[in-house]
Amino acid sequence: MAAFSAPGTAVARADQLVLRAAVSANLGRYHGETRVHTESDLRIFLHWYTDQNLDPLAAVRVDIQRYVRWLQDARRYQPSPSLADCRSWSASTASA
Repeated sequence: MAAFSAPGTAVARADQLVLRAAVSANLGRYHGETRVHTESDLRIFLHWYTDQNLDPLAAVRVDIQRYVRWLQDARRYQPSPSLADCRSWSASTASA
């Protein structure tokens, strides 16, 4: 018997599943308020990447620098410690 998804349910693409796994692995290191703040920062980062038509799993240094400038200029944010996580994310997800 074949399995079908119910009408109206979305089936995640493979790259979305990989992104979800990467986000979960990254956030799994944190607890409490640190996790809440890191999750918020990461959500903003991922939205920015989507708005720029970029793949967050293919983040490169110049894109991270553009993101940090955008945070400072457009959002008036000061870089938080979790921005280092975005940088480490790009290093850990970069293909060899």
